Order: sequence, then C-alpha cells, then structure tokens
Amino acid sequence: TSCCPAWSMMAKTAFPSLAKNISMTMTPMVFTARMMKTADPEARMCFIGPCAAKKLEASREHIRSDVDFVLTFEELQGMFEAKEIDFNALPDDPNDNFDDASGDGRGFAVSGGVAQAVVNAIHKLDPDREVKVASAQGLADCRKMMMMAKAGKYNGYLLEGMACPGGCVAGAGTITPVLNATSNVRTYKTRAVKQSALESEFTDRLSEVEE
Repeated sequence: TSCCPAWSMMAKTAFPSLAKNISMTMTPMVFTARMMKTADPEARMCFIGPCAAKKLEASREHIRSDVDFVLTFEELQGMFEAKEIDFNALPDDPNDNFDDASGDGRGFAVSGGVAQAVVNAIHKLDPDREVKVASAQGLADCRKMMMMAKAGKYNGYLLEGMACPGGCVAGAGTITPVLNATSNVRTYKTRAVKQSALESEFTDRLSEVEE
C-alpha cells in the first residue's frame, strides 16, 4: 500500500527491487486537495493531522502545487491556545457537514484500516475472491515484513505498512493517547452513514485527479 508516506519511502529506498509493486494511488491528502483545486483553482489547501511525514510528502515537486500547508494537531492546538479559543463556548453550526466520509475511509487512520478498506471493496465486487493480507506497524516491523516478502513468503499478499505503531493516530504530532484515539476512530467509523468506500459520492470524481 502507499497511504503512509514514511512507510512507502522506506520500502522504496530499502527495497528498490520491490518498488514497482507499491501502489501508485495518491494519499487521501493529495486526492482531497486535487479535487478541491479542480473545483476552485484559487483555493488554499491546508492538511491538518497527526502525521509529521505529511510535511515531507507535501514538499515533493509533483504535490507542492496541490497542498499549500501542512500542520500537525499539536501545532494547531498551540495556535488555539495562544488565541485563548474556548471550544465549549462555540455554538454548533448546522451547516457543517462531516458525514460525507465512508466508514472504510474513516478507518484509514488505524493500523490495518487501509488494507481492510481494500478487502471490503473487493468482497463487495467479487464476494468469492480470497484476499490475503499482511500488515506491519512501526518501521522496524515493516522492514521485517518486507524482508519476508523479498524472500517469497508473501507472494500474492496485500501488504500494508504504517510507520507509526498503531497507525496514523500515533503520529508524532498527535495530542491524544493512542488507545483513546484508536477507540474514537472506530466509534466514528461505525457512525458513518455509508460504510463502503464504493458508496462514496466522490467515486465519480476520481477521474478528475488521477494521473
């Protein structure tokens, strides 16, 4: 898989002979930014999350024009505290809509979530197809998994790597204990109006941003 830029870079650098097998799919950050800029070329895109590696990803030449800024949760929280913003005093806006993402999409942030979304989509299209998956979290374990793949132990497998133990929720810029964040993501996932990524209203727009 390719959704974790740190894992993807490690795999390509340490195992160049297997680089051709890494998915060319862009990360959700890039997909979202490109869709938004297709709709509004003047839009300024800022990605906010727990992942410090997104800063490196956004600095790449072919992505730089799509993602203007990257902030971690820690950096954003620092700004809020400096401005003395009290979230409890802010009213909810009924026009806010945070229900577009599918359950599969929401689960990406936890280790195993990306592979599970792929498996779910395949089974929805071809229920009888067997999908073999191996996953690793933390670059040390990711390296071990790649060593086994290079030795032929995972032929025909979908391999998912996450640089941070626990997944994106354990990124260097997080401000929440990993177990709490994992629980919150799983709860958020179950509350999605649409569970399958194939049901997302954005699937028809993928052709706008595919390279």
